[in-house]
Amino acid sequence: MGTGRWAVPSAIDTVMTWNYDIENADLRALYEKAKRDQWNATTQLDWSLDVDPQGDVLNDDINPNVALLRDSDIWRKMTPKERRQLRYETLSWNLSQFLHGEQLAIFVAGQLTSAVPWIDAKLYGATQVVDEARHAEVFYRYLNEKVEKTYELSDTTRGIFEAILSESRWDIKYLCLQVILEGLAMGLFTRMYQSAIDPLLKELLHFVRQDEARHFAFGVLSLRDYYASELTEAERREREDVAYELCTAMRGRTYPKEAWEEMGLPVDECRRAMAEAARRSQLQLSSFNRVTSALKTIGMLSERMRPHYADIGLLKYENEGLEELKTMGEVAAA
Repeated sequence: MGTGRWAVPSAIDTVMTWNYDIENADLRALYEKAKRDQWNATTQLDWSLDVDPQGDVLNDDINPNVALLRDSDIWRKMTPKERRQLRYETLSWNLSQFLHGEQLAIFVAGQLTSAVPWIDAKLYGATQVVDEARHAEVFYRYLNEKVEKTYELSDTTRGIFEAILSESRWDIKYLCLQVILEGLAMGLFTRMYQSAIDPLLKELLHFVRQDEARHFAFGVLSLRDYYASELTEAERREREDVAYELCTAMRGRTYPKEAWEEMGLPVDECRRAMAEAARRSQLQLSSFNRVTSALKTIGMLSERMRPHYADIGLLKYENEGLEELKTMGEVAAA
């Protein structure tokens, strides 16, 4: 991994409030849950466990980087050694992208803590900064000690990171990170948790998923009422467009291009094979199942936008998790 730094210009107003009373009971309840559910990665995960990174870390039937290639000529032409190498490289690539995403979340959560106008959101946001730091810690430690390889941030997602970091309006940062990316992260972490065979990785993802549920709830609870009462029609349409553009971009950015390049595989052929298999299985789109229903809950799935989400295959998830979202103050305890 490179040792350089990436400086991204960013401007966001800092807002202090002198009202310390509870204004949003759901957010204050979420803050209480966050305090209760803090965990220490150093003492609560068994780092002494041996991991064979080229062994049975993930279940091939659920791991999309394998499952979506197994019906292709690419997979059929691979030797057993090459298949093990593919599992290893894509494991490293995926966990590396999680790691970099957690650093993005550290920074944006810190920005939101300073910019949101409500004390309840500031208190909760401060706990999320700690959560994201812990996630970066555990993903890096697993990569460094067990996998022994880390990939840099994927070129295909660098622009998305830069756009979120440089956005000056706090509610759009909320929308992009807390609702869309955190919702997608819940889907991706859940899928990897379900496919995890290695007990250390499974336990690590168990703890991370608990935190991510709260982070997602933070975004939905914060924007639900704000978007219902504070936006002009022009502002609403702009945010609808931002949300759709990000969903469209992330929908096609889960391919481990750099891992394929590392192995000398034909990238375009691999992408076509995975895309075709994904269309048949819906394995990748299912990671958005919480995102679409959350966008509906906060008022970002208007009649104007519905056909667009239908075109990219995400509208069918609009009602998945709605009951969960209705009681979002309780979901983090699950």
